[in-house]
Amino acid sequence: MGKLKYLAIIVLVALLCSGRAVASQESKVGEELELEAEGAFLLDVDSDKILYTKNPDKPLYPASTTKIMTALLLLEHAPLDEIIVVGEEIDRIGVDSSTADLEVGDRLTVAEMVYALMLPSGNDAAYTTAVHIGRKISGFEFLDIDQAVEAFVELMNRRARELGALNTNFVVPDGYHTPDHISTARDLALITLEACRNEFICQVVSSPEYHWQGERWGNTNRLLQQDYPNAYYPWATGFKTGYTPQAGHCLISTASGGGRELLAVILKSTGEERWQDMRRLLEYGFKAWQNYSMLVEGRQIFLVPITGQRQGQGDMMKVLAGDTFSGLFHVQEIERMELNFDWARGVADTRDGLALRAPIREGQALGMAVVSLDGEVLAEVEMIAAWGVKGNLGLPLFGGGVMLLVLVSIYIWLRKKRQAAA
Repeated sequence: MGKLKYLAIIVLVALLCSGRAVASQESKVGEELELEAEGAFLLDVDSDKILYTKNPDKPLYPASTTKIMTALLLLEHAPLDEIIVVGEEIDRIGVDSSTADLEVGDRLTVAEMVYALMLPSGNDAAYTTAVHIGRKISGFEFLDIDQAVEAFVELMNRRARELGALNTNFVVPDGYHTPDHISTARDLALITLEACRNEFICQVVSSPEYHWQGERWGNTNRLLQQDYPNAYYPWATGFKTGYTPQAGHCLISTASGGGRELLAVILKSTGEERWQDMRRLLEYGFKAWQNYSMLVEGRQIFLVPITGQRQGQGDMMKVLAGDTFSGLFHVQEIERMELNFDWARGVADTRDGLALRAPIREGQALGMAVVSLDGEVLAEVEMIAAWGVKGNLGLPLFGGGVMLLVLVSIYIWLRKKRQAAA
């Protein structure tokens, strides 16, 4: 079997696949990255494979990354052209809050409010959103401000539970520090993943700036801005920053490149290291992990010699993969991956090296190609004959030794019969 594995390694052509990866599986590679952040989470979006974690379920303060849920709920409960009127709820924000400079009486569409939430990270926009949606879902247009905010926060927590963010507890709509307002790196990834399904949010978080009634709302995400060369990341596509003294510097990012999309979360980092942490995380995801196909349906695995074939039938058989085995793997896993072969009974002759016995039917199952990693079987893929091969003089119907025995038996029987007749 060792000889067969060696042959396969030589002749196997490894191809990159288009994203059919092993889903919902957390990496077991165990590689450590130098991150200042206290919590981190890295997800390959297409395969749903978790590539890296650091304290993924530790309760931490999410700061303004909270506004991802606020914006998501706004878009889930109001059309883009609906008008929102800013009220006295903006007086509820903290004195040192980031704002979109909204004033009481300002009128914004839902679309404009999402920009006010996500680019300048306006706490005033978050409270205005909370009151507008809180009143809307309660059915009472003049619901008290505090009651409307409370209704909205309840909606935030209910939606978080629906998304599987079970270690999250929202208390305020903006993320301003409140002791019981907590989440985790994993939970925020789940919430952001849902937000990524909304095309408008993705449009907003990828925008460098937005102008509204003389206000310029700049995106606080430096990964998107070439003016910050120590932070800029060319494959970044969004998402949201966050900061309070208690939460530290937080960042949720999406990035796209090489046909793949990553989602990463950084919680409780430092001012400058937040950007470096995120760049390290994304670079690790793109460089250390690859979409890899060991077997592709209908593609040749290798050529195998044939014995017992009729004259003119050829002396080699192309063995094809009956299915595809592909996935997203760490480069170290790819190096350790093995391919072995379990041949069907009576098909292969390995006494003097591998050969297949004729006759062989086109499409005949010859056995299984077994893919394993560190002794664990990952897949078993059927091996198929590419064409048919006829046996020599019909011997394969019986086998050479059996045919000779039959002929000898017939000769003895006929001889005895003639002797008896004489």
